[in-house]
Amino acid sequence: MNKIRPDTTPVTALDVARLANVSRSAVSRSFTPGASVSEKTRQKVYKAAQELGYRVNMVARWLNKQRTDIVGMIASRMDNPYRAKQIDALAKRLVREGFRPMLLMIDEDNSVEELLSTLLNYRVSGVVITSDAPPVEICNECARMRVPLALVDRADDLPFVDRVNGNDRAGGRMAARALLEAGRESFVAVRQETLGYSGQVRLSAFAECIAEAGHETRFVTVGENEYEAGAEAAASVAAMAGGRPGVFCPSDSVALGLLDHLKHRHGVDIPGDVGVVGYDDVPQASWAFADLTTVRQSVDEFARATVDLLKDRAQNPELAPRLRIIDVSLVQRGSA
Repeated sequence: MNKIRPDTTPVTALDVARLANVSRSAVSRSFTPGASVSEKTRQKVYKAAQELGYRVNMVARWLNKQRTDIVGMIASRMDNPYRAKQIDALAKRLVREGFRPMLLMIDEDNSVEELLSTLLNYRVSGVVITSDAPPVEICNECARMRVPLALVDRADDLPFVDRVNGNDRAGGRMAARALLEAGRESFVAVRQETLGYSGQVRLSAFAECIAEAGHETRFVTVGENEYEAGAEAAASVAAMAGGRPGVFCPSDSVALGLLDHLKHRHGVDIPGDVGVVGYDDVPQASWAFADLTTVRQSVDEFARATVDLLKDRAQNPELAPRLRIIDVSLVQRGSA
């Protein structure tokens, strides 16, 4: 239990050092991730700090370093289960590496440029953007201020900016082969009107693989919102059910909307009448109602690669732009 102090004087690192019978620098090292200090000393310091109610003065530490430990994460569409998993994994990885994640959301009231400007005012240690590529001017400003910037699932090749992408081309071809090997002879791809870089690559690779097998891909174009887009595609796909088509959706959210409405609004048997493959392997894909065959890409691998790139860029700001590709794999379930 913490001691009750008779006055309001803040507890200092020197107070902790005296109680633990260690040096002031040992206290600092004990609270610095990765610093050299014995486990015995660290535990003595932690025990003394708990007894005194000591907390590290992060503001003072940041002022001394001229840089905070904050890493800004700019994202949108957190209603997408995969994006939510991705941000969660990235935040946990940052904390594990000694950083403090700050999440800023894009909506109709702000832009990537505005959010980046806000983050730079906090003297952040790095920035990760998972959607809407930043203007080149902002990238140059990050480089000038030595702030590492990483883009996730983006095509942009910009100076001093690193990228982490899934192997979308391989994933699209995996989806095609899964449907071909299941004996499907007609093929459909659900394409949203507004589709990001990753989705475009997946669909293109799918159609390419289907064409190599001597078949044509019919595209069903739908709206932007993912689950609703899949639901919107259901009527068109149901009309083709007599030909037992194989359908590829560029995300699990789209596939889940399609499956839900095919089964419950149109009475289509899955996979008897229609086979469906999604992409991402969100938790809902394994639920019994979906049993969705999908392409998995690890959010933990994305997080690890992103943080590693940020750390390397902080040490070597002049590095050439780098791209890390995350492997994917097919998860075979009942829908295909």
